Amino acid sequence: MNYCYRHPDVETGLSCSQCAKSICIDCMVQAPVGIRCRDCGKAVKMPTYDISRGYYARAAGVGAGVAIGGGLMWALVNFVNLNFFGLPYLASLIGLGIGYGAGELISRSVNGKRGSGLAWISACSVIGAFLVSWQTVPFSLGIFGLLLVGFGVYTAVQRVR
Repeated sequence: MNYCYRHPDVETGLSCSQCAKSICIDCMVQAPVGIRCRDCGKAVKMPTYDISRGYYARAAGVGAGVAIGGGLMWALVNFVNLNFFGLPYLASLIGLGIGYGAGELISRSVNGKRGSGLAWISACSVIGAFLVSWQTVPFSLGIFGLLLVGFGVYTAVQRVR
């Protein structure tokens, strides 16, 4: 009979399925592949959600670029629309496109990683783009327009959350 490696006074017939250490029922952890010791049975974060500081910095840079570039593009489309076409809610529809683009660009810049921090960065980039465009070419959105900008934020967040 073997003795538990953590409790030398407890006899056991169990062993870890990974490292083969003898373990008692108090030390065992049930895993999908059998029983494990506490060291081998620790839960690890999925690689998709394991985001380093470098990835956050990269996402923040892309988000700032989207906020400025997307905001200027949004303002240009609004200027052309207000002066030549006068199509209602075109400015709001641009918000949806910027939301999708922000989420997609941030997701690609961090190799498809996901997390709540990235969701905040993408949401702030869409709101930043709206503020840049609104300060450049003031326009009125109305409740429907704000709802569409909200959907743009939602779209951006769903791409990285």
